[in-house]
Amino acid sequence: MTTKILAMGAHPDDMELEAGGSLAKFAKRGCDVYLLILTAGGYTDINGNTYYDKQLRNEAEKASKILGIKDVIFLDYSTKDLQANGDTITEVDSIVDKLKPDVFISHHPFDSHQDHKAAADIMFAVSRQGRVKNVLSGSTLPYRPNVFAFRPQFFVDITETLETKLTAIRAYETQYKKFGSEELIEHVKSMAIHYGWAMGYKYAECFEVIRMDDSIWR
Repeated sequence: MTTKILAMGAHPDDMELEAGGSLAKFAKRGCDVYLLILTAGGYTDINGNTYYDKQLRNEAEKASKILGIKDVIFLDYSTKDLQANGDTITEVDSIVDKLKPDVFISHHPFDSHQDHKAAADIMFAVSRQGRVKNVLSGSTLPYRPNVFAFRPQFFVDITETLETKLTAIRAYETQYKKFGSEELIEHVKSMAIHYGWAMGYKYAECFEVIRMDDSIWR
């Protein structure tokens, strides 16, 4: 039976930054990888620059193809106002029921972005009582949680897929430019070096384990 991975981001580009190398590695090894994006994507930043839903969704499709993602599921909740309420939980519940993922990856509950916090709460709600056996929280640049709150225990060697991750990040042309273009790439690469050093890998991503059983190793 093929292993199924569900990555859930509050916004387009979240999961590429947080787990792009791991998702590409899962896909390369024959897993079915799905991406769920909770908000419509469009927003106006503090400098008055507007990014449009369609523009970001097109970038998400391009990045997903680069990573080898099987399918992208777009919901249309409001950016900057995502709520972990009955409606959103029920909708994500139905997606989890349909996909039956073996691994569920989303944001950290102490992330500094309010939409990311809501996404973490949604993940916890729909994966309760062992519905998903392996649940992981990651951390997205530049909205990292307090260093004392994020406690990674699961490290993934992404040496073989780092360049794939970076190419996917570049596919988000709007966000790539917003966060400094190649300066963003260097920050992402530096973090991968930092986490890789902890494990003796060249490059790594890491996650806090919410729940894990031995099925991921079978």
